[in-house]
Amino acid sequence: MNHIKLADKTLVELKVADKHDYEDGRYEYLYGWLSRVDQFLARSYKPEDLDEAKQHWLRSFDSNRLTVLGLYEGQIIGSATLVLNDPKSRAAHVASFGIAVHPDFQRKGLGKQLILALEEKALEMGITKIEVNCYEGNVAIALYESQNYSYEGRRLKKGRLDDGTFVDEILFYKFLRPS
Repeated sequence: MNHIKLADKTLVELKVADKHDYEDGRYEYLYGWLSRVDQFLARSYKPEDLDEAKQHWLRSFDSNRLTVLGLYEGQIIGSATLVLNDPKSRAAHVASFGIAVHPDFQRKGLGKQLILALEEKALEMGITKIEVNCYEGNVAIALYESQNYSYEGRRLKKGRLDDGTFVDEILFYKFLRPS
């Protein structure tokens, strides 16, 4: 896709992912830092689940997903995945996404750039509404709001954190163009 400069002048490559991007230890590196930031992600990333998680990810790779990666020195430091609905669905115009940024690269503009890249790809695919959900307390809420995502609702006690605490899931949306 292209190269971007983060707020601290770090040069990062943004690209649409393919299976080869997860070879040569890159998936393992990604999984390692995801385990450090997974408190507010939809799933946990435990070291003992690495091999199974990698196989699952690679099997689902070519399905209804498009992933944009942020790469620094050949390593994955950010990932945003657009999940499409079935093209025959009445909700085919809607997609959702998930995003994660390496802790060393947070608050430098990478999350914003990943979202902008996903929105561009979504528009190219005919998507008019994009959604994102996160758990209450996630610092990414400020990112979504800064990118003009609007509050849509909440699902009470939808997530359970590692300490056993239940948290609400917050739903956001953005219309990419008038429907």
